[in-house]
Amino acid sequence: MIPERILVIHLKRIGDILLTTPALAEMRRLFPKSRIDFLVYRPFTSILEGNPNIDDIVVFPRTKPWLWPSLLRKGRYDWVIDFLATGASAWASVLSGAAQRIAFNNSYPALVHNVKIPPPDQPMYSPLEKIHLLHEAAKRAGITVSPARGWGRPELYVEQDRKDYWLDVLEKSGLKKNGAPLIMLSPQSRRATRQWRLEGYVEAAKKLAEQGTRVACLWGPDEYQEASKLVAMVNRPSVMMAPQFRNIKDLGAYLSHADCLITNCNGTKHVAVAMGVPTVTIHMSSDPRVWNPRGIPAHPVVRLEKLFCIGCQKNACPYNLECSRDLEADIVVQKTLGLIGDKLKSVAFKT
Repeated sequence: MIPERILVIHLKRIGDILLTTPALAEMRRLFPKSRIDFLVYRPFTSILEGNPNIDDIVVFPRTKPWLWPSLLRKGRYDWVIDFLATGASAWASVLSGAAQRIAFNNSYPALVHNVKIPPPDQPMYSPLEKIHLLHEAAKRAGITVSPARGWGRPELYVEQDRKDYWLDVLEKSGLKKNGAPLIMLSPQSRRATRQWRLEGYVEAAKKLAEQGTRVACLWGPDEYQEASKLVAMVNRPSVMMAPQFRNIKDLGAYLSHADCLITNCNGTKHVAVAMGVPTVTIHMSSDPRVWNPRGIPAHPVVRLEKLFCIGCQKNACPYNLECSRDLEADIVVQKTLGLIGDKLKSVAFKT
């Protein structure tokens, strides 16, 4: 039976919410007349604003649990799809009163999630994994499902005037000048096992600047000192700090003017992919099969394949972070030049 009212739950994390957006598009394709709401914490609402596949963004009041029952019950949802399936999202599933409370296999009782779907047999790109959950739930409900389209590119809807504003900022700063390729860096991560050494970024930025590129170092909350240290260590006039952004859409608009992003496995990388910006992603403990689009030439991966522990999924390393320490900047630079080489040649020809 086709659900008339669906609540999608993914409360937090920039990248994780972005990686849910292809499932929203697929949901809208399968159920064009259904109402689709999205439950999320307030700091992350801008990621979803303007998305045509959502009818309403429902802000979940994290610190006011007494409001949860009335907020969730008034939606009269037929389906809840809990892509997070932890803590508060599990409570939201229960309190919704939905007949079908869907999630991947987990240890919660059927009172919480009464439709549990086994994960795919092999690791797959996160958006496609989420679409797999949707498709399997639909099949259990007797709904015929045709294969999904595309490779699961995340969606972030950014207004043209916002992009124009940040292009003007870039031009006035000198980062967009004379057609030189613009490289952006995202050297941060919440986890040490996903953060390439600062010195590696410094060396890569120096070598790219010597090739004639311009480089902007991105930063977010609590990251300014590390980013400014990186720029100071590079000490090149063509390598600068990016400005502070008010929200994810400003970051996306700024990123949209880059020719490439060099990044750890983090949320900024997924913003770049959503904006159609090529990326070079440094993978250490994380699995690129899950966090990187597979087989897309614009999104190559760099990691030390020879390490027996590469992709360990751990948040603490017992081996002195060889995956960071021993990864040479030259490899990252070469992958980047492979993406921007034609533009570099064009600029060199003009000069």
